[in-house]
Amino acid sequence: MSTIHELKATVETVKWGYYDNSWKPVLQIESGDFVDIEALNHQSGDAPDLLFDESIKAIYDFNVGRHMGDHLITGPIYVKDAKPNDIIEMRMIDAKPRMNYGSNVIANWGNLSNEFNREETIFIYEADPEKGITYPIFKYRYPRPINAPGLVTIPGTVERIPILEKLTIPMNMFFGVAGVLPAKKGKIHSLPPYEFGGNVDNKNFVVGTSMYYKVQVEGAGIYVGDSHFAQGDGELSGTAIEGSVNGRIQIILHKNKQLFRNQILESDTHWETHGYGYTLDLANHEAALEAVDFLTHRFNITRELAYSTLSVKADFHVTQVSNRIVGVHCRILKEAYKELEISKESI
Repeated sequence: MSTIHELKATVETVKWGYYDNSWKPVLQIESGDFVDIEALNHQSGDAPDLLFDESIKAIYDFNVGRHMGDHLITGPIYVKDAKPNDIIEMRMIDAKPRMNYGSNVIANWGNLSNEFNREETIFIYEADPEKGITYPIFKYRYPRPINAPGLVTIPGTVERIPILEKLTIPMNMFFGVAGVLPAKKGKIHSLPPYEFGGNVDNKNFVVGTSMYYKVQVEGAGIYVGDSHFAQGDGELSGTAIEGSVNGRIQIILHKNKQLFRNQILESDTHWETHGYGYTLDLANHEAALEAVDFLTHRFNITRELAYSTLSVKADFHVTQVSNRIVGVHCRILKEAYKELEISKESI
């Protein structure tokens, strides 16, 4: 019988801004187990009166001067019998806001920052989980350049301008950061996406879907972070609605499945391959090659046929343009291949 574990976000279980395969596990589980896990908003300092609780404040206080990069990362979780080149499936079972407020940044690294004079504005959103919506309630001009993680804006030091326009943004809560620990030794910055996961920022990784990762180190070392209330493809302004989320994930270890380079997302209707690069052309190229490899392996079809079907039915979406290395995900419609026999050796 599968066990349900709990992993709270504390000073002991949260790292800020990097991955390191020397991290000691904070939880040990077996394949099939569930984990109720807490992921924190690394922009909580934008409105600490709304976005802090005691645990978040303690983590902020502890990490002053210690953080290397952007994201608060909860983990790692050791999976029994997980070996390099095995496959870890992370299923999203549930997600709820930790508190009903989140932050969006018009940032100096956003896609249109030059058109906005590189001036930075914070929008605070309120969530209504019962209705599944979120909406902006006020904004303020950031009083200094956002040039380091963990900055805190004390209430009363900026003018909060109410948002009078009535907007209802559907929520799609997910972990922007998730994955396994890297094979490479040393500290690795949390900002970009990687083949082992990290800051992938695929908005479709929601409840009811699974992400598959190739294990890099013994025990896998699973983590989550960068939780979002809502995000569009592209993450255009620099962030999504960054909000702390309590989720439930299920971890399944697969010994006889294959990935090629990057992680793959699976929903009821689609598979999604991922590609990364310094330009969208490079990211699109990698996502397409991953899709060709996936289809030829799964269905034992020729590469030419796989390429043809991707051209006529697959959709290439911009995952994000805000993390220095940009991302593209290729959405492959399952229905198009329903008549083909699925290999037992594939995802």
